[in-house]
Amino acid sequence: MRKSLVVLLFGVVLAACGTDDHEGHTPATSTVSATTQPPGDAMDVTEADSGQNRALRTGQQLIVTLPANPSTGYGWRLAALDQNVLRPEGEPDYRPDADRPIAPGSGGSAVWTFVGNAAGVTELALEYARPWEHGVEPAQKFTLRVEVK
Repeated sequence: MRKSLVVLLFGVVLAACGTDDHEGHTPATSTVSATTQPPGDAMDVTEADSGQNRALRTGQQLIVTLPANPSTGYGWRLAALDQNVLRPEGEPDYRPDADRPIAPGSGGSAVWTFVGNAAGVTELALEYARPWEHGVEPAQKFTLRVEVK
């Protein structure tokens, strides 16, 4: 009988630990959101924006999405940027085209994320080229004049 009570008591305690009856309880993840960019604060640009001017605030993200197909050997590389003004955030990402089935040789997008680092003006230049080909013009170029305020 004692053993049954101990097992029952243990089960009740364990079940009570798994519930959240505290009113006004804020999940721990909410403290993290205070340091991240608010949704919709990032500025998105695509190949259609090449050659344009854009203005960012310090700390604001700039997300550059360009067509890419790594199976061809081509990839986007950073050709010009004053990282004192605008700095890359992490490594570029590749995302398959959502409108097409994922298959060998199918294309997608290269996604670069930058952050306004300090007030100033810089040219962001990306080139679509094969890394082993030296002295060859890139297949495509993307430029953007960015002013961080």
